[in-house]
Amino acid sequence: LELLDGCLRTVASCGSGKTAAPARIDPPSEPFLEQDVKLRGFLSRYLESDLEIQQKDPVLRLAFYWSEFTQVLEVAANSAKQEFFATFHPHQAGGSVKITCCDASAMVGECYAEYQQVVGFSATLKPFDYYARLSGLDPETVRSSEFQSPFPGELRKLLIIPQISTSYAAREENYSKIADALSRIMELQTGNYLAFFPSFEFLERVEGLFRAPEDSLVLKQERNMKSARCQEILGQLRARHASTVVFAVQGGSFSEGIDYPGEMVIGAFVIGPPLPNFDLERELMRGYYQRRFGAGFQYAYAIPAMAKAIQSAGRVIRSETDRGLIVLMDRRFLDDSYSSSMPADWFEGGASELVSRSILKDVREFWAR
Repeated sequence: LELLDGCLRTVASCGSGKTAAPARIDPPSEPFLEQDVKLRGFLSRYLESDLEIQQKDPVLRLAFYWSEFTQVLEVAANSAKQEFFATFHPHQAGGSVKITCCDASAMVGECYAEYQQVVGFSATLKPFDYYARLSGLDPETVRSSEFQSPFPGELRKLLIIPQISTSYAAREENYSKIADALSRIMELQTGNYLAFFPSFEFLERVEGLFRAPEDSLVLKQERNMKSARCQEILGQLRARHASTVVFAVQGGSFSEGIDYPGEMVIGAFVIGPPLPNFDLERELMRGYYQRRFGAGFQYAYAIPAMAKAIQSAGRVIRSETDRGLIVLMDRRFLDDSYSSSMPADWFEGGASELVSRSILKDVREFWAR
């Protein structure tokens, strides 16, 4: 317990004199190193004892986690580079120290020296220069290619609804608009839909106003949802006993790493780009990216948000026979800072091609084909 108290005191000392809000700090590495030496000594004696070591033993976990943190702290504290910063987050038990690396390209790039060629691929690697730079590749020498979807374009209907805004300042007046748009579009075709929101709070506000079409079922992703409950919802979508809409968050378990083949899902609504929270850490990242690349907002907010939005949109069409609707709700999807992350086969000249003058008419005609 004395050793554990020492660890807690070392962490808490980083917040001395700080406000109750998170703050940037420059934690000294010496106290953490001293505590690491004590932990290693205790760990050696602990492993030599007659005690039975269980899986996920708390002593082992504390020693290993502390050692890993100390190693990173040494790199961050002894480096003249600006890609690392540390923050202290106070709470009732004392506080926590977090080290953030804005740009690991130098460290990752060193690993490439062992290889003649490096190939990176993903469905969300746009803009190429962003991912090349932060992956330790030189945008000037790297060769990039974007491949068209192998699935027939006529089986997919893409729309942007710019009349809706999900910006923080405009949310209150748009919750009801979003709920109404979801209901009216779903009424045009029986089937299962996914509605992806930028946050749980946003989801819950729209859910409270949403009026589901007759004989349809509304399910939603819960905060800290267990895997078993997630599987139950997927089972209901597979059964297709009734039209169902699943309210979920972008970047969550329903929007990434899951396929919805055939008619398991026929449409997805992507409600706004899910911008990260405007907090201390994200603003420090924006400052770094602005100084380093001249693209602070783009690198810290817009591109990470669009990666989640595109992953969400990609849940609908997963084979050459899948047919479905993808609706992006927010005028910001038309801005270059966001549309530059979209796949090339979404439009020919620009994202404005996805704006409809008669949304319900176009959707109705798509389903009638």
